[in-house]
Amino acid sequence: MKTDKNIAQYLVNKLEKEGVEYVFGYPGEQVLPIYEALRNSKIKHVLVKHEQAAAHAADCYARITGKYGVCIATAGPGAMNLVMGVATAYKDNVPLIVITGDVEKAQRESDCFQQMDINGVFKPITLKSYYSCTPEKLENNIEEVFNYKKSGINGPFHINIPKDVQNKPMNVHHRTIIKKKIGEVIESSLWDTIKDIDDSIKPLIIVGSGVIYAGCIDELKRFIEKTHIPMATTFTARGIISEHDEMNLGLTGSRGTKQANYAASHADLILAFGCRLSDRTLKHVTTKNIIQINTNTEHNHANKFYNYNIKEFLEKINAKDLPEKDSKWLHRIKSQGEYPPNEIIETEGLHPEEVINTILSKQDENITYIFDAGQSPTYFTTNSKAQKSGQLLFSGGFGPMGYALPASIGASFATDDVIIACPGDGSIQMTIEELATINTYKLPVIIVVLDNNLLGIIKQWQDMQKLENYQVKLDNPDFVALSQAYNIDAEEITSIDQLSQKLDEAIENKKAKLLHVIIEDVPIPMPRE
Repeated sequence: MKTDKNIAQYLVNKLEKEGVEYVFGYPGEQVLPIYEALRNSKIKHVLVKHEQAAAHAADCYARITGKYGVCIATAGPGAMNLVMGVATAYKDNVPLIVITGDVEKAQRESDCFQQMDINGVFKPITLKSYYSCTPEKLENNIEEVFNYKKSGINGPFHINIPKDVQNKPMNVHHRTIIKKKIGEVIESSLWDTIKDIDDSIKPLIIVGSGVIYAGCIDELKRFIEKTHIPMATTFTARGIISEHDEMNLGLTGSRGTKQANYAASHADLILAFGCRLSDRTLKHVTTKNIIQINTNTEHNHANKFYNYNIKEFLEKINAKDLPEKDSKWLHRIKSQGEYPPNEIIETEGLHPEEVINTILSKQDENITYIFDAGQSPTYFTTNSKAQKSGQLLFSGGFGPMGYALPASIGASFATDDVIIACPGDGSIQMTIEELATINTYKLPVIIVVLDNNLLGIIKQWQDMQKLENYQVKLDNPDFVALSQAYNIDAEEITSIDQLSQKLDEAIENKKAKLLHVIIEDVPIPMPRE
């Protein structure tokens, strides 16, 4: 019997045993036993200034490391403030463990202070939302969460524990129930896949973030080396193999590269590895001959769908003799060239694309970029080449404003890279309090605020629909003074040369810095067909 620990201590010890190093959160009455257990553990707690930031920080930590990101909040308002960040992770299948405290078990059906159906709220935005109200349930639940990850099933999991239960002794003596969640790789499916590859003339691999979270990038590389099949990626898998490698055609779908979209539209076989094949990814795909390997059956968009762990599948198929495809198909794709750069019109002030190109000119393998919803993702997406996985980060599937700043916190604990966060003037004000967190932990985050005094993308949609501009003009604060109030050095940027110089200095110094850049109101270019 496990009588030496209470439930909160058991939970924290389990996280520590499974390799969790950081928890992002905000304390409250209903999670005090868990915080006491954290205080006595090796896990480092990162105190954010708003629970939404805890979820975004954990999300970005997971996107870079491939490990679970962990966030925690108290009952009622604390849990509700996590929702935006958890939904963001859910849309991009990011592995997250979301821990909430709840009111005492006996009060769950009452209308007591801070009571809310927390599990009901989290159920549609997590793979599973557990109400861990007994020692047996908690042990089964946390074991299941880690077994999902080992099986290649990724996304957010929610564990909700009543306050009184957290202090109960972990007197568990039952057998933990572990169920296999996905199928074994069947030999016949391997041979069927090999035959389809052999029969194809123009095959294309589309890779998603499932390959990253399954830890099988090397297996993917080996498969490509053996078959000589070119690959394209979803946004979340950009850089899984350097986009300077000739076999990586880059992003496919909306805002995709010319070569990737050409390959998608002309391929006679699509091998979809660890991706959900969203509408954006499938935008240019014309063939119905699709083989998809995915652990989530809800993402089935193929005529041949295998509910397998992609790592196990690649390991087993790589052990076979695989057909090597003719290089003519790759040469045909490469002959399409690339889209010409956008024409940058002359503006009175700084053109946003010229600013972003200057930021991207500093790119090397030791810099990670994080950008926010709005106009900037278009330029960051189309004007860059990712050198490694997790180098270009954006909350693509859900696209909330306010992601970049708290995400940069998680990134700083995930990598030794210099982090460059690029929020817009609208986005940064949704989570601007996290400047305090960046200062507290002395994180080397360079924040480049792109300020056009507008909700630019909304204004552009209004203009395209011939509507009057309404509620899109912003009356912004003094971002430099605000940053300095948080003890973060900041400067106004008035020229491209100055921006380049100040970025070089900030990268060299590896200290937090905010650069405020006033840009012109320039509509973003539409996706190219």
